[in-house]
Amino acid sequence: MNEREKWSRFCPKCGKKTDELFDSLCKECFTKEIRLIEAEELEIRVSVCENCGGYFKGKGKERTSIEEVVVDSVRKEIRKRYGYECRVEVAGLGKEIKADENRASVSLDVKAEIKGVEIEERGEVEVIFKKETCDRCSKIAGGYYVGIVQIRAEDRIPTDEELAMAEEIAYSSLGEEDFVSEERTLKEGLDIYVSSMDCGRRISRWIVKKLGGSFSESRKLYGRKDGRNIYRVSFSVRLLGFGEGTLLEIEDKVVSVEKVIKGKGMECVDMNTGERVFLRKKETKNAKRKIVVLC
Repeated sequence: MNEREKWSRFCPKCGKKTDELFDSLCKECFTKEIRLIEAEELEIRVSVCENCGGYFKGKGKERTSIEEVVVDSVRKEIRKRYGYECRVEVAGLGKEIKADENRASVSLDVKAEIKGVEIEERGEVEVIFKKETCDRCSKIAGGYYVGIVQIRAEDRIPTDEELAMAEEIAYSSLGEEDFVSEERTLKEGLDIYVSSMDCGRRISRWIVKKLGGSFSESRKLYGRKDGRNIYRVSFSVRLLGFGEGTLLEIEDKVVSVEKVIKGKGMECVDMNTGERVFLRKKETKNAKRKIVVLC
């Protein structure tokens, strides 16, 4: 092959001789024709929740981040313009909320492989905010729940301190999408209404792990939606009862538990008189654990 045959092709735009053309252009001219970030043609709208300030997009109203929405929109736009088979990598470098809080500017670093040519571009895309209410806040406002965590104690009533600790554990166990829609303080304990079965199971597991006891769960058919059965779940958390050697306060007495007779009551000793007393199961429900302060 002679030199003339080797360079028989050239770029019609710049006249450069080349043996490799991309859409009839040399690599340099082809690259110049590509715009990865068409900010003026790309209108991105993100909804922001008026209640919690979270961002979301779409009918499902599932919460997301501004960067995630922008990255997804830019990736789709590039594939729409240059072919769905092209490889695209988009990284969000940061965002700046405008002074009026109705817009944001997001910096991007975009890499794409189009027709075998790797192209990289850095730029900014503007996002317009629309105020709505996210799905999570709508559910909370509507009292939505899937499960109830029922906190009780074995053969007794949980103390205020135990219920406060259980409540703190419950809220610290919540994931990003979890929520508590209602709490009900009852004579026998505390009911916590939660957003999902996984959330209720996680809360129950952590309460038992930190406070002791056990839990069980039962499902009840609530209805049907889109051809599927909808269940509500009760998580029955049982804190430990009073064990042998425990000091109890009941009415004006302080007693020490000597023996627990399951289903019947406890044999105890009055700490002031030394008298042996028997507390029936019904009586032990109002007993409180005696806190001993060491000097």
